[in-house]
Amino acid sequence: MQKPPIFIATQNAERYQELLEDRLGRSIDITLANTQGEVVSNYGRQPVVLGRPDFLIPLLNTKPPVQWLQSTWAGVTPLAHHSFRDYQLTGVKGVFGQQMAEYVLTHLLAFESKLTARIQSQSSKLWDDSLSGTIQDKTIGIMGTGSIGTAVAQTCVQLGMRAIGFNTSGLQVAPFEKVFATDELTAFLEGCDYVVGILPDLEATTNLLDAAAFASMKDTALLINVGRGNLIDDNALLWALEQGEIAAAVLDVFKQEPLPATDSLWSASNLTITGHIAAVSRPDDIARLFAENYKRFASHQPLLHLINFDKGY
Repeated sequence: MQKPPIFIATQNAERYQELLEDRLGRSIDITLANTQGEVVSNYGRQPVVLGRPDFLIPLLNTKPPVQWLQSTWAGVTPLAHHSFRDYQLTGVKGVFGQQMAEYVLTHLLAFESKLTARIQSQSSKLWDDSLSGTIQDKTIGIMGTGSIGTAVAQTCVQLGMRAIGFNTSGLQVAPFEKVFATDELTAFLEGCDYVVGILPDLEATTNLLDAAAFASMKDTALLINVGRGNLIDDNALLWALEQGEIAAAVLDVFKQEPLPATDSLWSASNLTITGHIAAVSRPDDIARLFAENYKRFASHQPLLHLINFDKGY
Protein backbone atom coordinates (compact mmCIF):
# COMPACT_ATOMS: atom_id res chain seq x y z
CA MET A 1 0.00 0.00 0.00
CA GLN A 2 1.35 3.39 -1.00
CA LYS A 3 1.41 5.97 1.77
CA PRO A 4 0.43 9.41 0.45
CA PRO A 5 2.04 12.36 2.28
CA ILE A 6 -0.05 14.13 4.91
CA PHE A 7 -0.36 17.80 5.87
CA ILE A 8 -1.59 18.47 9.43
CA ALA A 9 -2.87 21.96 10.23
CA THR A 10 -4.10 22.35 13.79
CA GLN A 11 -2.97 23.31 17.24
CA ASN A 12 -0.90 20.57 18.85
CA ALA A 13 -0.06 19.17 15.41
CA GLU A 14 2.92 17.27 16.83
CA ARG A 15 0.58 15.21 19.00
CA TYR A 16 -1.46 14.23 15.93
CA GLN A 17 1.75 13.27 14.15
CA GLU A 18 2.80 11.01 17.01
CA LEU A 19 -0.58 9.29 17.11
CA LEU A 20 -0.70 8.76 13.35
CA GLU A 21 2.84 7.39 13.22
CA ASP A 22 1.90 4.93 15.95
CA ARG A 23 -1.07 3.77 13.88
CA LEU A 24 0.27 4.04 10.35
CA GLY A 25 4.03 3.72 10.73
CA ARG A 26 6.86 6.23 10.69
CA SER A 27 7.60 6.02 6.99
CA ILE A 28 4.84 8.48 6.07
CA ASP A 29 5.93 11.98 5.06
CA ILE A 30 4.06 14.34 7.43
CA THR A 31 4.26 18.15 7.35
CA LEU A 32 2.90 20.32 10.16
CA ALA A 33 1.37 23.76 10.69
CA ASN A 34 0.52 24.73 14.28
CA THR A 35 -1.02 28.12 13.48
CA GLN A 36 -3.24 29.46 10.75
CA GLY A 37 -0.43 31.76 9.67
CA GLU A 38 1.81 28.78 8.88
CA VAL A 39 -0.72 26.90 6.77
CA VAL A 40 -0.15 28.36 3.30
CA SER A 41 3.63 28.65 3.64
CA ASN A 42 4.10 25.14 5.06
CA TYR A 43 1.74 23.34 2.67
CA GLY A 44 3.71 21.30 0.14
CA ARG A 45 0.97 20.11 -2.22
CA GLN A 46 0.15 17.08 -0.09
CA PRO A 47 -2.95 15.21 -1.35
CA VAL A 48 -4.14 14.47 2.21
CA VAL A 49 -4.91 17.19 4.74
CA LEU A 50 -5.99 16.88 8.37
CA GLY A 51 -6.92 20.10 10.11
CA ARG A 52 -9.15 22.65 11.76
CA PRO A 53 -11.69 24.14 9.35
CA ASP A 54 -10.86 27.72 10.33
CA PHE A 55 -7.12 27.11 9.83
CA LEU A 56 -7.70 25.75 6.33
CA ILE A 57 -9.67 28.61 4.77
CA PRO A 58 -6.52 30.47 3.60
CA LEU A 59 -5.33 27.24 2.00
CA LEU A 60 -8.60 26.68 0.16
CA ASN A 61 -8.34 30.22 -1.18
CA THR A 62 -5.28 29.03 -3.15
CA LYS A 63 -7.20 26.11 -4.72
CA PRO A 64 -4.67 23.52 -3.55
CA PRO A 65 -4.23 20.07 -5.15
CA VAL A 66 -5.71 18.36 -2.09
CA GLN A 67 -7.69 15.19 -2.79
CA TRP A 68 -9.03 14.46 0.68
CA LEU A 69 -9.47 16.74 3.67
CA GLN A 70 -10.36 15.47 7.15
CA SER A 71 -11.84 18.01 9.55
CA THR A 72 -10.90 17.83 13.22
CA TRP A 73 -14.25 19.38 14.14
CA ALA A 74 -17.76 17.97 14.09
CA GLY A 75 -18.90 21.14 12.32
CA VAL A 76 -17.47 21.89 8.88
CA THR A 77 -19.33 25.11 8.09
CA PRO A 78 -16.28 27.18 7.01
CA LEU A 79 -15.26 24.46 4.55
CA ALA A 80 -18.74 23.58 3.30
CA HIS A 81 -19.50 27.24 2.57
CA HIS A 82 -16.26 27.81 0.66
CA SER A 83 -16.47 28.00 -3.13
CA PHE A 84 -13.55 25.58 -3.61
CA ARG A 85 -14.92 22.06 -3.43
CA ASP A 86 -12.69 20.01 -5.69
CA TYR A 87 -11.84 17.39 -3.07
CA GLN A 88 -13.42 14.86 -0.71
CA LEU A 89 -14.32 16.26 2.72
CA THR A 90 -14.86 13.98 5.70
CA GLY A 91 -16.22 14.90 9.11
CA VAL A 92 -15.93 13.52 12.61
CA LYS A 93 -18.61 10.97 13.44
CA GLY A 94 -19.11 8.63 16.35
CA VAL A 95 -16.76 10.32 18.83
CA PHE A 96 -18.75 13.25 20.20
CA GLY A 97 -21.93 11.43 21.19
CA GLN A 98 -20.76 10.35 24.64
CA GLN A 99 -19.43 13.81 25.49
CA MET A 100 -22.62 15.50 24.32
CA ALA A 101 -24.79 13.05 26.23
CA GLU A 102 -22.84 13.70 29.43
CA TYR A 103 -23.13 17.47 28.97
CA VAL A 104 -26.87 17.35 28.32
CA LEU A 105 -27.47 14.98 31.22
CA THR A 106 -25.44 17.19 33.55
CA HIS A 107 -27.69 20.15 32.85
CA LEU A 108 -30.92 18.16 32.89
CA LEU A 109 -30.10 16.89 36.38
CA ALA A 110 -28.95 20.32 37.56
CA PHE A 111 -32.23 21.80 36.31
CA GLU A 112 -34.46 19.19 37.95
CA SER A 113 -32.51 19.22 41.23
CA LYS A 114 -32.69 23.05 41.38
CA LEU A 115 -28.93 23.07 41.80
CA THR A 116 -28.43 26.80 41.20
CA ALA A 117 -31.07 27.74 43.78
CA ARG A 118 -29.62 25.32 46.32
CA ILE A 119 -26.14 26.76 45.91
CA GLN A 120 -27.61 30.22 46.46
CA SER A 121 -29.42 28.95 49.56
CA GLN A 122 -26.19 27.55 50.93
CA SER A 123 -24.42 30.86 50.33
CA SER A 124 -27.21 32.58 52.27
CA LYS A 125 -27.13 29.91 55.00
CA LEU A 126 -30.73 28.95 54.25
CA TRP A 127 -32.06 25.42 54.78
CA ASP A 128 -33.62 24.43 51.44
CA ASP A 129 -35.79 21.31 51.65
CA SER A 130 -37.92 21.95 48.57
CA LEU A 131 -38.55 18.87 46.47
CA SER A 132 -36.46 18.18 43.39
CA GLY A 133 -37.96 17.27 40.05
CA THR A 134 -37.09 14.16 38.05
CA ILE A 135 -36.14 13.30 34.49
CA GLN A 136 -38.22 10.12 34.73
CA ASP A 137 -41.03 10.03 32.13
CA LYS A 138 -40.13 13.48 30.76
CA THR A 139 -40.05 14.11 27.02
CA ILE A 140 -36.78 15.28 25.53
CA GLY A 141 -36.94 16.71 22.03
CA ILE A 142 -33.69 16.58 20.09
CA MET A 143 -33.23 18.83 17.08
CA GLY A 144 -30.84 16.85 14.92
CA THR A 145 -31.07 13.07 14.62
CA GLY A 146 -27.59 12.28 13.32
CA SER A 147 -24.96 10.28 15.18
CA ILE A 148 -24.66 12.79 18.04
CA GLY A 149 -28.38 13.34 18.47
CA THR A 150 -28.99 9.61 18.41
CA ALA A 151 -26.33 9.01 21.07
CA VAL A 152 -27.91 11.64 23.33
CA ALA A 153 -31.35 10.12 22.79
CA GLN A 154 -30.13 6.62 23.61
CA THR A 155 -28.68 7.80 26.92
CA CYS A 156 -31.86 9.64 27.83
CA VAL A 157 -34.13 6.72 26.94
CA GLN A 158 -32.03 4.40 29.09
CA LEU A 159 -32.69 6.73 32.02
CA GLY A 160 -36.44 6.64 31.61
CA MET A 161 -37.09 9.57 29.32
CA ARG A 162 -39.15 9.63 26.14
CA ALA A 163 -37.19 10.92 23.14
CA ILE A 164 -38.69 12.63 20.10
CA GLY A 165 -36.67 14.03 17.21
CA PHE A 166 -36.66 16.83 14.67
CA ASN A 167 -34.94 16.76 11.29
CA THR A 168 -35.36 18.09 7.77
CA SER A 169 -37.44 15.25 6.35
CA GLY A 170 -39.18 13.69 9.33
CA LEU A 171 -37.36 10.42 8.55
CA GLN A 172 -37.94 8.08 11.46
CA VAL A 173 -34.79 7.10 13.35
CA ALA A 174 -34.36 4.81 16.37
CA PRO A 175 -34.56 5.30 19.35
CA PHE A 176 -36.87 8.28 18.79
CA GLU A 177 -40.54 7.49 19.36
CA LYS A 178 -41.43 10.01 16.67
CA VAL A 179 -39.47 12.32 14.39
CA PHE A 180 -40.96 15.62 13.21
CA ALA A 181 -40.14 17.37 9.93
CA THR A 182 -39.31 21.04 9.39
CA ASP A 183 -42.94 22.03 8.85
CA GLU A 184 -43.91 20.37 12.13
CA LEU A 185 -41.72 22.51 14.40
CA THR A 186 -44.59 23.85 16.50
CA ALA A 187 -46.02 20.40 17.16
CA PHE A 188 -42.55 19.17 18.06
CA LEU A 189 -41.87 21.96 20.54
CA GLU A 190 -45.28 21.77 22.18
CA GLY A 191 -44.61 18.22 23.35
CA CYS A 192 -41.16 18.78 24.87
CA ASP A 193 -40.17 19.12 28.51
CA TYR A 194 -36.59 19.63 27.31
CA VAL A 195 -35.42 20.87 23.90
CA VAL A 196 -31.85 20.12 22.78
CA GLY A 197 -30.38 21.81 19.71
CA ILE A 198 -27.77 19.76 17.81
CA LEU A 199 -28.32 21.17 14.31
CA PRO A 200 -25.62 22.29 11.84
CA ASP A 201 -25.13 25.90 10.78
CA LEU A 202 -27.28 26.17 7.67
CA GLU A 203 -29.45 28.88 6.16
CA ALA A 204 -32.50 26.75 6.94
CA THR A 205 -31.58 26.48 10.63
CA THR A 206 -30.78 30.16 11.21
CA ASN A 207 -33.05 31.66 13.90
CA LEU A 208 -35.26 28.59 13.70
CA LEU A 209 -35.95 29.08 17.40
CA ASP A 210 -37.55 32.51 17.21
CA ALA A 211 -40.30 34.31 19.13
CA ALA A 212 -43.03 32.11 17.67
CA ALA A 213 -41.08 28.98 18.54
CA PHE A 214 -40.55 30.02 22.16
CA ALA A 215 -44.22 30.95 22.48
CA SER A 216 -45.15 27.40 21.50
CA MET A 217 -42.94 25.79 24.16
CA LYS A 218 -44.05 24.82 27.65
CA ASP A 219 -43.41 27.48 30.27
CA THR A 220 -41.67 24.76 32.29
CA ALA A 221 -39.35 23.79 29.43
CA LEU A 222 -35.55 23.80 29.48
CA LEU A 223 -33.64 24.65 26.30
CA ILE A 224 -30.10 23.36 25.75
CA ASN A 225 -28.18 24.35 22.61
CA VAL A 226 -24.97 22.45 21.85
CA GLY A 227 -25.12 22.49 18.04
CA ARG A 228 -24.53 25.89 16.46
CA GLY A 229 -25.33 29.39 17.69
CA ASN A 230 -27.23 30.38 14.55
CA LEU A 231 -30.19 28.22 15.68
CA ILE A 232 -31.44 30.78 18.21
CA ASP A 233 -32.77 34.30 17.83
CA ASP A 234 -30.97 35.72 20.86
CA ASN A 235 -33.36 38.63 21.39
CA ALA A 236 -36.33 36.28 21.25
CA LEU A 237 -34.67 34.00 23.80
CA LEU A 238 -34.00 36.91 26.16
CA TRP A 239 -37.65 37.93 25.90
CA ALA A 240 -38.86 34.37 26.44
CA LEU A 241 -36.75 34.02 29.59
CA GLU A 242 -37.79 37.44 30.91
CA GLN A 243 -41.48 36.77 30.29
CA GLY A 244 -41.39 33.22 31.61
CA GLU A 245 -42.33 31.64 28.28
CA ILE A 246 -39.71 29.00 29.04
CA ALA A 247 -38.18 28.10 32.40
CA ALA A 248 -34.47 28.16 31.63
CA ALA A 249 -31.80 27.77 28.97
CA VAL A 250 -28.26 26.44 28.66
CA LEU A 251 -26.11 27.71 25.80
CA ASP A 252 -22.74 26.29 24.79
CA VAL A 253 -22.59 27.82 21.30
CA PHE A 254 -23.15 31.34 20.03
CA LYS A 255 -23.32 33.39 16.85
CA GLN A 256 -20.10 35.13 17.89
CA GLU A 257 -17.44 33.27 19.86
CA PRO A 258 -16.05 34.12 22.29
CA LEU A 259 -19.27 35.78 23.44
CA PRO A 260 -18.49 39.51 23.89
CA ALA A 261 -18.50 40.76 27.48
CA THR A 262 -21.06 43.38 26.46
CA ASP A 263 -23.60 40.81 25.23
CA SER A 264 -26.95 40.88 27.03
CA LEU A 265 -26.97 37.10 27.32
CA TRP A 266 -24.44 37.27 30.15
CA SER A 267 -26.91 38.97 32.50
CA ALA A 268 -30.04 37.05 31.52
CA SER A 269 -31.89 35.31 34.32
CA ASN A 270 -32.20 31.51 34.27
CA LEU A 271 -29.52 31.23 31.60
CA THR A 272 -26.35 29.15 31.91
CA ILE A 273 -23.45 29.91 29.56
CA THR A 274 -20.50 27.62 28.82
CA GLY A 275 -17.68 28.24 26.37
CA HIS A 276 -18.22 25.73 23.56
CA ILE A 277 -16.99 22.81 25.66
CA ALA A 278 -19.88 20.34 25.38
CA ALA A 279 -17.77 18.16 23.09
CA VAL A 280 -14.16 18.76 22.18
CA SER A 281 -11.89 17.25 19.55
CA ARG A 282 -9.54 14.85 21.32
CA PRO A 283 -6.46 13.97 19.24
CA ASP A 284 -6.70 10.25 20.07
CA ASP A 285 -10.26 10.04 18.74
CA ILE A 286 -9.55 12.08 15.61
CA ALA A 287 -6.37 10.11 14.86
CA ARG A 288 -8.24 6.82 15.13
CA LEU A 289 -10.89 7.94 12.63
CA PHE A 290 -8.33 9.48 10.31
CA ALA A 291 -6.12 6.38 10.30
CA GLU A 292 -9.04 4.19 9.29
CA ASN A 293 -9.95 6.51 6.43
CA TYR A 294 -6.31 6.94 5.43
CA LYS A 295 -6.03 3.21 4.80
CA ARG A 296 -9.18 3.42 2.70
CA PHE A 297 -7.85 6.39 0.74
CA ALA A 298 -4.50 4.70 0.09
CA SER A 299 -6.23 1.56 -1.20
CA HIS A 300 -8.80 3.48 -3.28
CA GLN A 301 -11.78 2.46 -1.15
CA PRO A 302 -14.77 4.73 -0.40
CA LEU A 303 -14.16 7.05 2.54
CA LEU A 304 -16.30 7.03 5.67
CA HIS A 305 -18.21 10.07 6.96
CA LEU A 306 -18.19 12.02 3.69
CA ILE A 307 -19.70 15.51 3.85
CA ASN A 308 -22.31 16.63 1.33
CA PHE A 309 -21.21 20.16 0.44
CA ASP A 310 -24.70 21.25 -0.57
CA LYS A 311 -26.27 20.02 2.67
CA GLY A 312 -23.37 21.12 4.84
CA TYR A 313 -23.19 17.86 6.79
